[in-house]
Amino acid sequence: MIINLIVVLLILLIGLYFSKEYEENRNSLLVRKKYIQIISCILILQSGLRNVAVGSDTYSYYISFLQIKDKSWQNIFKNFVNVYANGIGKDPGYSLFEKVINVVTNEYQVLLFVIAILFFLALGNFILKNTSRLSDAVLAFVIYSVLFYSFFSITGHRQTIATAASLFAFEYIKKKKFIPFILLILSAATIHKSVLIFVPFYFIAHIKKSEQLNWIVITLFPLLMLSRNLISQYFKEMAGYEDYEVYEGAGTFTFTFLFLIITIMALLRSEEVFNKNNQAYFAYNAFALALLFIPLTWVNPSAMRVVQYFSIFMLLLIPNVIHSFNSFSKEKEFEIRIFTILILILLMIKSGWNADPYGFFWDEISLIKGYYVD
Repeated sequence: MIINLIVVLLILLIGLYFSKEYEENRNSLLVRKKYIQIISCILILQSGLRNVAVGSDTYSYYISFLQIKDKSWQNIFKNFVNVYANGIGKDPGYSLFEKVINVVTNEYQVLLFVIAILFFLALGNFILKNTSRLSDAVLAFVIYSVLFYSFFSITGHRQTIATAASLFAFEYIKKKKFIPFILLILSAATIHKSVLIFVPFYFIAHIKKSEQLNWIVITLFPLLMLSRNLISQYFKEMAGYEDYEVYEGAGTFTFTFLFLIITIMALLRSEEVFNKNNQAYFAYNAFALALLFIPLTWVNPSAMRVVQYFSIFMLLLIPNVIHSFNSFSKEKEFEIRIFTILILILLMIKSGWNADPYGFFWDEISLIKGYYVD
């Protein structure tokens, strides 16, 4: 938690420096780009320098990388046939990705850096292309470090790569370029099948009546929760979770409640949000899909992987909602922004207090419980 807290403080302090240094044009594309590049580099270092004991499945991926050198190229390509022709195995693209890295080096740390660079290039581009104010970029990175760090920065290699592809693919959605969009998503699906859930967003993203869509999902939410087991049967095959069982006690009330509060607040402020950003409907529509899939997390917590493709749009939505309070006064907007950052930091401290500690690759750290070492 200490390292992540330091990173959040750096995000804020560097943002404050840029705000003061470039006061007259701090919201310019060039200034935001420079800031985003610096913060992305910090997040790449945080992710790439981590110990194999940091993250719930980093060590498992480490073992997989060690074993890939013993697999021939013939077996790597044969795996594609087994998966897509014979239905044996899954995600053959990741083995190919590992093998390519292994040809260059057998250092696992390099693999971690390559994945971190891919993801934060995508995330940085996502924030740069979809914000217009330095303060929004700062808040977006704080939200990421508090709510998404534990997944994308230190765990799931395959879905981190797939999510990077979806973030790049979002630009094709905005430009209505279906062919490059679907080619990118299908390529990423060979690495993690769950990214296919992002395909419907191509058609939903441009719905202009996004407020109505969100109100419909919120109205249906109690029914969706009651029918969550039935709904999961339809989606788990598409999302690649056919092996997961129903978990007793699955689901988190805090996350669900928080998500509902954010959605309702965004809807109450929608008129002011759209007055200031006529493309905000992309984030609203993404939130509607995230809300639609949240009941699945109450069947199995692994379904959170599906929600993540859409919930990451809160990096855009929350800053837009806060900026809408500018219609009252700049002081009111500033107060709400500071209050939001303080709440986020308190959430990080609360959730990270008993979490497994971060360590660099040169540190000696015991593997977390749950790892099996042969």
